[in-house]
Amino acid sequence: MEAHFFRRLCVELAVHLTGARIEKFFQPASDTTTIVIHRAGRKQNLLLQAGRRFPLLFLSDKRPVNPDTPSAKSMWLRKYAAGKRLGTPVVDWCNRRIAFPLTTTPVTWLVLDLCNGVFITKEEPEWSGYEPVWCEPEDLPHVLASSEVWSSYPQLTPPLRKTLSALIHDDPMDAQALFVDLEYGYGSVATQEDLAELGEVYLYFKDGKPADAYVWPLPEAVRGKREEKTVASAMEAATAVGEMRLFAELAQAEASTSAKPVVAALKRTKKTLARLDQEKARLERMIAGQQHAVLLQACLWQLDADRKLSSISLTVPEGIDGLTAGDKCTITLDPRKTIRENMAYLFKQAARGKRGMDMLAERRQVLEMQYSRLQRGEGEVPKSQTEQKLTGGALKRQQKRQAKDKFIQRFRSSDGFLMLRGRNAQGNHELLNRVSSYDLWFHAEDGPSAHLVLHLDYPDQQVPEQTLQEAAILVGVKSWQREDEQARIMFARVKNVRKIKGAAAGTVHAESEGSLLVKLRPELEETLRSGL
Repeated sequence: MEAHFFRRLCVELAVHLTGARIEKFFQPASDTTTIVIHRAGRKQNLLLQAGRRFPLLFLSDKRPVNPDTPSAKSMWLRKYAAGKRLGTPVVDWCNRRIAFPLTTTPVTWLVLDLCNGVFITKEEPEWSGYEPVWCEPEDLPHVLASSEVWSSYPQLTPPLRKTLSALIHDDPMDAQALFVDLEYGYGSVATQEDLAELGEVYLYFKDGKPADAYVWPLPEAVRGKREEKTVASAMEAATAVGEMRLFAELAQAEASTSAKPVVAALKRTKKTLARLDQEKARLERMIAGQQHAVLLQACLWQLDADRKLSSISLTVPEGIDGLTAGDKCTITLDPRKTIRENMAYLFKQAARGKRGMDMLAERRQVLEMQYSRLQRGEGEVPKSQTEQKLTGGALKRQQKRQAKDKFIQRFRSSDGFLMLRGRNAQGNHELLNRVSSYDLWFHAEDGPSAHLVLHLDYPDQQVPEQTLQEAAILVGVKSWQREDEQARIMFARVKNVRKIKGAAAGTVHAESEGSLLVKLRPELEETLRSGL
């Protein structure tokens, strides 16, 4: 994204996003962040793809497919920015970064940096309001000829330098006029009416697809074969380019990820076929030993059959297939066996080799068919040996553990303590199997509620009052008192909570250690869940 286009885009985003509420963050790819915002009764997605080559920032009604498990970064962003509103931003357009103040106390800043991604700072960025130094319009030819122009005047981006150079060649006054317009900027823009007066943006298509956008028209010498189209706003142009490029890249990455098991299966199958070739060579050597066995059998009457030798040389008689009569043949023997035992062993190995060749042919046929199907993209991908080994008891234990995890919710308190809450009676029952005796157990007083366990790192660990309050609120919003403004919650050590034999799942007897009266805040669930 060209810096001057980013400058215009930030002017429009400042009007469009100021006052908008952040709902959630997602990270569909390592360098891509989706910010779900709500403004004027409408949800939109602010998408940022960080990078130095083709960074993107645009608004879209579409949302990329997200991974099943949110990334740690997106959860961290949710914890500190979800539910907050955006204030009037500050911009460093030359370095393509914008920061929005959030409605927090004290104020924190959500920074969108096209090089480094999305992050939050506690202080207003030091680059707030940065403006580069501009040269005199008359000095443009000299400045553009300098090899250090990118360092002295970073606002003279490569596309702008090409444009100015082409205009200077054709009409120096046009080049100076464009330069002065860009230096002046956009002035004070505060309303949609002000945006309408900013003028059009130029969108360029390559092979029928939106490829680039600029705030000035490209000269024909720079444009090349690209098609030009004017659009009303930078947001519209950014969305056209961003949706085409980002969603195509994500789809390609997903296809590549989906293809990985197939590629791995093809590689495994190819390796197996290579091992079959090695096995075939071994079996052929075993079968070839039958000639030596037949030769020993034919000459055995001339030899001391019970003698043990490391090798023996024999003259080939007539009638032995594969050997020429009259030739000398040296046979390597096992010195631990007699000549007769060596002969019997060679016959036995040859028979085994023939049986092995039959099985090898069947196995090769199956693998070659499987390899062909994988190349055509048909059939199921065979599991690796490691996956196949996870059977029986190990697989059942893993599946049982995963099934039980569905009945337990995890939260992280503001002070970093892990809290587990049962989703239902089965989850409440399972909780006591996952905790230590010194952990704290919470339940509503005088009525039913979810069970919650506050995990401690060691016995007698001091628990901050805020964490105790948050644990009690999480129980209160899932209790018989959830419709009230306040709830009274008891807590006890896990060692003093006992399951009752024969009673329904989740039924326990507890010796209370204390009680808390808390004001219920249902939104706390999402906040603390985001902290994981």
